[in-house]
Amino acid sequence: MIENALPVQTDGRLLRGEATRERVLDAAERLFAAEGFDAVSIRRIAAEAGVTLGVVGFHGGSKQNLMRTVLERRVEALNTRRRAALEALRDAKTPPALGDLVDAYLTPYLEYASQGDPQWRAYARLIARIANDDRWYPSVGGLYDPVAREYLRAMQQARPDAPQQELATALTLTVASMLSLVASRARIAGLSNRAPGSPMEYRDTLITFCLGGIDAVSRT
Repeated sequence: MIENALPVQTDGRLLRGEATRERVLDAAERLFAAEGFDAVSIRRIAAEAGVTLGVVGFHGGSKQNLMRTVLERRVEALNTRRRAALEALRDAKTPPALGDLVDAYLTPYLEYASQGDPQWRAYARLIARIANDDRWYPSVGGLYDPVAREYLRAMQQARPDAPQQELATALTLTVASMLSLVASRARIAGLSNRAPGSPMEYRDTLITFCLGGIDAVSRT
């Protein structure tokens, strides 16, 4: 045992740098979500974050790279939870059921989106914006696809006779439903004459809806 060891000192510059980086990413996330990638300049992001243009460039690089970094920090959190949920299902005695896989994939995002964090709400609007814009897939698809492929393989094991393309299509439509629900529930509220709830309040309905579609196409 080493006696009289000095406590580890955290460099204040590192903490300030990390805080500045988060401020830049938060600002970019809010602006990209509200106005779209094309409408937002690096200068606007710098002004929103209260930093210089050089600071934005240091922490984000080009605007394209900044967008990827904004998405990446959310995806890392989602992927961690989704992989943990999938691993827990695999540790069970029986192979994961299709419904459990759908639940494990959707619920982490619904949970994050229901925490009331305004930055996660901004991310929800942002990812809903770019999900239907094919130009982003080559640069950001690699953030999302590895975990999606893990779930597709598990679904294929649950339904070995289902064509892979049918399952991939069904999972993509499932994600689209999830993104739409989290981004806005105003129309649901208008049609049902009830105040919109948090995303988690629609969890059971969303899972039932998506599972029905996946189940149907996997049996054709």
